[in-house]
Amino acid sequence: MRKTTHWSARALGALAGAVALVAALLPATPAAAANVAFKAATLNIYHGLSQADFVHDLNLITAEADLVGLNEVGNRKAFLENWAADNGWWLYAPGGTNQAGEALIARKSMFDVLDKGSIFVCDTNGPGEVPPARYNNWVKYRHKASGRNVTHINAHAVASIETAGRPEDLPRTRCAEAQFQGLKELAVDKQGEGQVIVSGDLNVDFSADRSYGYAKFPWQVFEANELPNLRSNYNLYGEKGTGTHGNRHIDYVYFWKRLPEYQLMWMTGYDIVGGTRSDHNGVVATFSIQN
Repeated sequence: MRKTTHWSARALGALAGAVALVAALLPATPAAAANVAFKAATLNIYHGLSQADFVHDLNLITAEADLVGLNEVGNRKAFLENWAADNGWWLYAPGGTNQAGEALIARKSMFDVLDKGSIFVCDTNGPGEVPPARYNNWVKYRHKASGRNVTHINAHAVASIETAGRPEDLPRTRCAEAQFQGLKELAVDKQGEGQVIVSGDLNVDFSADRSYGYAKFPWQVFEANELPNLRSNYNLYGEKGTGTHGNRHIDYVYFWKRLPEYQLMWMTGYDIVGGTRSDHNGVVATFSIQN
């Protein structure tokens, strides 16, 4: 009996040694993937500002972020082209004043441009009439530090389309509804190519929209459905401050939120940037992306 016990101990010792030898020859288990951070922002810089006030707001938001969606800047296109070239930023501001108004900028030190495009949505009251034509602009970047693709989509919906979350029965409202649906379809299309961020002045208050829940407004179109889907800074982290336009939270940063096992980029927080000369505050969201 002792002999059997003695032999079992020797056998177990030999087996343990063999396992250790095999383990030493195998590649080490990879460490958890590292994450790197960047910031994405949105700011509507009122088109009627003086040049000095416009520059103030541009410098304010670009000091806080690495990707920025701008609204109402089409009449500053020539200035933005020079500014971007002089300060190390990419600029995408296609076409004339209306189309270029929803410009996208990104730090060249952090991103490379892979592709870009602009989609006409609607011209509510006809060419040259108010409100002017609407476009959904986008740029696909390669985030240098992580090597991952990030598509940034930027838009500006027409104003005066809702009261306390309820839609106004106007042609401009139907234009905005088409734009929201177009943004969702573009985000769905681009999420197959990498990570997606959507930004802009959507002219619908977050809390009022969520409370009323109109089927064709941002809460229902973008956020109310199950994953995967878009999620806004307000949905994830609540409303901060008094608002982005008066007491309304109408300027958004969204990202494409996937099922946890497929999520490679996360929004980890956001801030509202005040002190602007525009009638809007900015929104800056922080992102963590898997390296």
